[in-house]
Parts: sequence; C-alpha cells; structure tokens
Amino acid sequence: MKILYLITKSEAGGAQTHVAEISHFFRNRGYDIVVMSRSGGWLEQECARAGVTFVHNDFFGNRADPITIARAIHTIRKCVGSFRPDIVHCHSSAAAIMGRLAIRGKIRTIYTAHGWGFNIGVSWWVKYPILFLEKWCASYTDTYLCVSKFVKQLAVQYGVAPEEKMRVVYNGIASMPCDRIYDEDERVHVVCAGRLDPPKKPELLLEALRQCAPEMRKNIKVTIVGGGAKMDMLRTIMPIVGAEVECTGSLPHDEVMRRLCAADISVCLSQWEGFPYSILESFSCGVPVIASNVGGVSEIVTEKNGILVDNDVESVKHALEYLVQNRTVRRTMGAAGQRVVQTVFSLEKMLTDIERVYQNV
Repeated sequence: MKILYLITKSEAGGAQTHVAEISHFFRNRGYDIVVMSRSGGWLEQECARAGVTFVHNDFFGNRADPITIARAIHTIRKCVGSFRPDIVHCHSSAAAIMGRLAIRGKIRTIYTAHGWGFNIGVSWWVKYPILFLEKWCASYTDTYLCVSKFVKQLAVQYGVAPEEKMRVVYNGIASMPCDRIYDEDERVHVVCAGRLDPPKKPELLLEALRQCAPEMRKNIKVTIVGGGAKMDMLRTIMPIVGAEVECTGSLPHDEVMRRLCAADISVCLSQWEGFPYSILESFSCGVPVIASNVGGVSEIVTEKNGILVDNDVESVKHALEYLVQNRTVRRTMGAAGQRVVQTVFSLEKMLTDIERVYQNV
C-alpha cells in the first residue's frame, strides 16, 4: 500500500511527532511512504534518519495568498502523479485543506484533526473562513481521525461532516526507559516544554511563580524548553521572577526527554489544545502535570496524575504550591501517569487503530 502524508510545517511539534511515528512504523511494515511538508525542519531530519522519502512543498503555509496556494496544490498534484498513492493522509489544517482541494476525492483521503482552525478561542475572522473551507472539503474526505473526543465533538457541533465519518484515535507514545532518581536535598525542578508561540501560555507559569512566597521560590528551578515568538517576552520577565529560570530554546527531542526524566513537575499551559503530546511525554517519564483545562486535556489529565487549572495566575499558583510542597503526591501522580500511557495511550494501540482504518478505507 502507498501512503502520502501531508503536513504543513516540518518544525518540531505534536503533529510532526505523530507523522514521524506513523511514517516510520508503516515503512517498517512494508508500506511505501512519502511525507510532504515544508523543508528544513525536524520532521525532514527524522524522515532522513528513518529512511522515509521526504518531498518539499515550500508553498505550504498559513497565508491566504491565492498564488501561493495554487502553487502548493500544483506541487501536491505533481507528487500524486508520480507516486500514485492509495491513500492520502492529511495532517494540520492548511495542508489538509490544500491536499483535499488538490485530490478532490479521486484518491481515498483521511484527515487526522490534531485540532481545528475554528477552535474555541480563535478570532472570528480566522474561525469562520476556515470553517467554511472545512465544510467544503468534507465531501473530499473519506474518514476523519480525531485525536480526542473534544476534537470530534467540536466538529459535530459545527456541522463539519457527518458524525459517521469521524472516529477518535488518541495519540499514543512509547513508555520511556526512565529510571527516576530522587534526591531529598534537591530543589523542585519544573519543566515547561513546547513551542513558545500562541496558543501556548508559558508566561502564566512565570507570573504564578513570581507570586509564590520567597522561601518557596528559592526551592524551585524552572526550565522552559522550546523556541518561538514568546522567547523575548519570557526573557524580560525572568529577572523579576525571583527564582532560577532557564530558557533553553529548541533542543533535540532526546535532550527534551532527558530533561523531563529529571523533572519533578511538568507544566502545559495553553489557550486551546487538541490532545498535546507534551503531556504524554511527561507521563511517559513519570512526571505529574499541571495543565490548562482546555480541549481534550481533561481526557488524559485527572486528579490521579496531575492538576487541571484555569488559565489564570491564581489557579496556576495554587497548583504549583501544592505539588512543590507534596513530594509523595508528586511521585504517586507520576507513577499513575506512566500507567495510563502504558495502557490507554500506548503507541502500539494508536498504530493498530490507524492501520485498521487504512485497511477499511
């Protein structure tokens, strides 16, 4: 079977991690795989490492420029003409819209919705044009794979496509061989890993930390991992926080996981989400999570493995204080997170579910 994956950007992120995992897996299963995305990012490197064919489409992007969109669609059609895939599997909103307009139902088409461009919190002048395009492309989509129940419910609520076209396939992750070492005298290490771009809200963590008692701040070290537009803003806040804060910029995935394995608390704050990989990665390392109660986050973060918070400073501050002061709770929650990754959100289950969809389609 030949499968063409389309994804807008090649930079490190949850959707890119997902595509890297499934393309590698299905190549090893004997499928013929091609990944198309913008050039020069993390995903392209991962494809090269795994021996997966990567095709550049540098006309992919989020700009509503008709000429650029036409060139992106032409590039897709050219690749389809030479590769002749049995299935086109789209990821990320822009590539999915362009891909379906290029294919127009002539090849079986699947769209994994990692989140919608009309998500809660998106401005109306972005939301409604994207919603119009999604409804237009629905007739060119054989199956929607939604990464959470929330993502599916939002699509049904807005009437994107018939519900029978949609099924939930949760993101999955392999358990990390992470031997956690606890030193009773060490400070509590808090890690916030992810893109430093909207809708992420890492600044809430720093403001919440700034409002903690001085004695507590001395006992906390914060590491913010990732690059993006908010980097400069965070670096202006750091000196007034009153605690040790490090902004590392973007790091290789192995280094991100190493830092999570050494963390005591992971923080994932965002205005909206589909089903973030950063939480799965934290749980795989046995780290409890403080996360914004948005999107599909509540489908994985429970009172057993973390704390859901509102997107306000007071809510984040209370959660941070509670976990910093309760070492036993942190360890219990971290162990519960590992168990849920090994069972409900395992990589093996995700891959099995996706292969079953391919065979049915």
